[in-house]
Amino acid sequence: MKKIVIIPTFCESHLVRHQIPNIIDTIDPDYIIYNEGMFPNGTEGNKTITKDWLEKYTLDGYRGFDYLELENIIRDAQIKYPNTKIILNKMTYASETTSTECFIAATTNFKDLDIDIQPGDFIFPFEADVFHHENSKDEIAGYMAQLTEDTGFRSKWIDFIENQYYIEKLIYLQPRSRRICIKFGTWDFYLSVLAKFMHEHDYNMLYPTDLITYHYCWWRPGKFKQLRYDQLQRDSQYWTFYDQQLSKVHEAKYNDIKVRYNRNDADPGAYITFTSQFKHPTHIKNHECWSTNDMYLNLKPLNYLNI
Repeated sequence: MKKIVIIPTFCESHLVRHQIPNIIDTIDPDYIIYNEGMFPNGTEGNKTITKDWLEKYTLDGYRGFDYLELENIIRDAQIKYPNTKIILNKMTYASETTSTECFIAATTNFKDLDIDIQPGDFIFPFEADVFHHENSKDEIAGYMAQLTEDTGFRSKWIDFIENQYYIEKLIYLQPRSRRICIKFGTWDFYLSVLAKFMHEHDYNMLYPTDLITYHYCWWRPGKFKQLRYDQLQRDSQYWTFYDQQLSKVHEAKYNDIKVRYNRNDADPGAYITFTSQFKHPTHIKNHECWSTNDMYLNLKPLNYLNI
């Protein structure tokens, strides 16, 4: 039985550098596959990509502006981890392809890579910004051992914003679970899981677990952050306000920060909130968004946090 981690990616080299050793230490897979390429309509399938956009964020209209650095990262990892086959593969999607269709294409192309998927294989359809604590290796293995073909497990995803001290308030109050591992049996079941890509928390066909997934979805420095803004279809006022409010994270003095101007003040979904209760994976601590500011020690998390 093979263990395969397969990941669609675009302009995420700054995270991939740290994710590979995290995957090795928590899953120890036979394969790690990065399928690199731009989703032609944005990550949510509703973005109009212009010529200027392509010139700013891609090398050739398809590869991310950081692709050459990503090649170096993969090459170094292939040398460092010879027992895991690490693959960087180029994806080129048709212009009319939806985000979900892109995600499915980039998590099912095993035959193109000469990988023979068999019943009993374990497939981890990841994203390039997810990590697990290194101490969870036995926990993950234990969940895998309980699976039968055409089953899988999910985890609680915590969205970290800007650094390790701020998270999405609403998702933390109402934790969402998302796919982690499927024990392959039939393509019908596997595809039914992948089809939930745009329905983040609707994975009732998978077993719930206590596993915590560290989702560094807004650890985006410099040009990578600007790309994130420009990938998602929002009005200019939304991103101007969001960006201004994110800067408050670095002041280390707010429990709640409203980041979505278009939501009511009473709506938890309008806010990110301070937390200090998580012990983060060792691998992420060298990322440039990791904060060493001691001023955060003066803040105390609010009492509503429930994990």
